[in-house]
Amino acid sequence: MQCNELNRAWMKQAQLDAERGLAECRLCKQKTGIDETTSLWRNGILVFVICDDCSSSHDVIMRPTEKGVEVRALPRMPLIVRNCC
Repeated sequence: MQCNELNRAWMKQAQLDAERGLAECRLCKQKTGIDETTSLWRNGILVFVICDDCSSSHDVIMRPTEKGVEVRALPRMPLIVRNCC
């Protein structure tokens, strides 16, 4: 699937989930109650969702662009990868 197709599929599923009071975080992919998320809606369409856990550990920036909405999420803590062997 192309990136645009994946995004449209996510948006369609997000709309169906929102009607049931659920939302899938775009960062961690966990489904949670929509009341436990920060969500961005445009013209009645759910565009972006981030759960409370991810929003507490990331700085999220949303801004309109000519093509739509740009969303950037930067972790507040560095990711430390350790040698597991």
